[in-house]
Amino acid sequence: MNFFDIYHTIRGQILRAVVKLLDDTKPEQHIAVVTHAGEDRTNVPVHYPFGFSSHVPLDGAVTHVFQNGSDPADLFALPPANPGAARMGGLKEGETVLYDEVGQRVHLRAGSFIEIDGTETVIVKIGGVPILIVSQTGIQVNGSITATQDVVGDGISLKNHTHGGVKNGPSNTGKPQ
Repeated sequence: MNFFDIYHTIRGQILRAVVKLLDDTKPEQHIAVVTHAGEDRTNVPVHYPFGFSSHVPLDGAVTHVFQNGSDPADLFALPPANPGAARMGGLKEGETVLYDEVGQRVHLRAGSFIEIDGTETVIVKIGGVPILIVSQTGIQVNGSITATQDVVGDGISLKNHTHGGVKNGPSNTGKPQ
């Protein structure tokens, strides 16, 4: 067997495909595809890296399908991509972004900071319980807040603020009203 025979044998095991259906109801995601040769393949398992999962928008979704041991009945697919669905581009070297089709993202910016951009609300949960809820209308914290330094709100220091109309002496002011 020469180099070109080996090349074509290997090349024949990898099929480019358009994703037509996606079943994400079970632990292992399955897709139905039409390969570059026009063949319909159904119930193809998708192999994601550990700790990652997604449900690609189908309109424009593509993937690569592999035949195990040259067996066209034993297929698996790489995670589908959708190049036209809000892909985050223009990243700098070392940056990573997790995004969805409407542009929400978690952007790890080249070792300097993490940017989270939600369209309506960002919710932080611990043990499945919402602890921090951030929206355009405000911030809600479910629990206590402890600050190791001064807290300043609207230019007023929590540690070093003064009260007007207080007379010197042993008396204390009342609670804020």
